[in-house]
Amino acid sequence: MRVVVLEVKGSSVRLGIEAPEGVRVHRDEVLRRIEEENRHAMENPRESVSGGVSQKTGTTGKGGESMVTFRTVRFGEIPVAESGVIRFPDGLPGFPGAHRFLLLETGEAQVFYWLQSLDDPALAFVVMDPALLVPDYMARLVLPEWDREFFAPLPSTSLTAMVIVTFSGETATANLLAPLLVRDEERLGRQVILAESEEWLRQPVFLPKKNSEAP
Repeated sequence: MRVVVLEVKGSSVRLGIEAPEGVRVHRDEVLRRIEEENRHAMENPRESVSGGVSQKTGTTGKGGESMVTFRTVRFGEIPVAESGVIRFPDGLPGFPGAHRFLLLETGEAQVFYWLQSLDDPALAFVVMDPALLVPDYMARLVLPEWDREFFAPLPSTSLTAMVIVTFSGETATANLLAPLLVRDEERLGRQVILAESEEWLRQPVFLPKKNSEAP
């Protein structure tokens, strides 16, 4: 990887980066922003989605597949089927050692899920489908060049997208700028940084109202 001079105009110099195909390159401040968002999301979960978890439908063991258990900090022991494990070979920004995750349903199924790390018992994110916020989200995805090879030539219908949700009191925001994309067949994923803009970094999420007792 090397820095090259692309253009010189008077006192202005435009630089570029040459890197092997498939190597991801982001401005340092952009990558650090996503790392901070990931850490902030992990440290600020929503209490109401912490109970009654189970493996998401379609990720449980198939046929005679053996199950193992994994002890988490938040949920205690959970069953793990190898076919349900999602792998992120590059880890996640801010958590480079977190490669294996399990998607868990919550008491607010079809809205929020837990993405529990199987490498760090204390690491778990609340995630959601970005289409709940932006219906044509997948159609609007423009992957950076260094991510295209990882996901090509798969159509968007062969990919699952999740976005990390951060809670702050009674409000919540979703990081649409850096979705978690998963290749469904291989269950391989990567957190993709779509653009060097913060427009979608904190998309407001309207939380489901808590059930109230009948008068």
